[in-house]
Amino acid sequence: MRWSVLLLPSLVLAGEAGHGHSPWELLWKGLNILAFLGIVYYFGRKPIAEAFNKFYASLVESLTRSEQELIKAREELIKAKEELEKAKVKAQEAIALAQETAKTERENILKHAQEVSERIKEKAKESIQIELNRAKKELALYGIQKAEEIAREMLEKEFKKPEVQKRYIEAQLKRLEEKHAKA
Repeated sequence: MRWSVLLLPSLVLAGEAGHGHSPWELLWKGLNILAFLGIVYYFGRKPIAEAFNKFYASLVESLTRSEQELIKAREELIKAKEELEKAKVKAQEAIALAQETAKTERENILKHAQEVSERIKEKAKESIQIELNRAKKELALYGIQKAEEIAREMLEKEFKKPEVQKRYIEAQLKRLEEKHAKA
């Protein structure tokens, strides 16, 4: 009865439109549609209700799962931020330590380089002194040799003179006499 009250105005309007359908024909089609919907409702209500319930349950489960994943993701984000901050602090500490180590190493290397430089200077001074002494000795020997050569040449030249030979012989004889006289 309820359905007929709803269908009656639509049937009247449809009849007035002038499509060539009689109101009884429209009423019959309306009743057929209502009967079809009633059958579908009677036989399909349980499976449709179950399908909707399952769909609703899956939506609720999906939303619950999504909410749990969101909460978990937020927690992981917070942990990741904390770890990032810790990593930044550790990185700054590592950089400071590396800079300090580099400074110390640089100072040690400079100190070592200065020590090596001083040793090289000392060795160079010693080598120069040794070479200078050797050069002085060689020069002195060379000077002595040259002096001997010059003296020999001068003596040979002088001994070629008869008066020099005569004086030399007289001086040698006088020495011999003095040696014999003392003995």
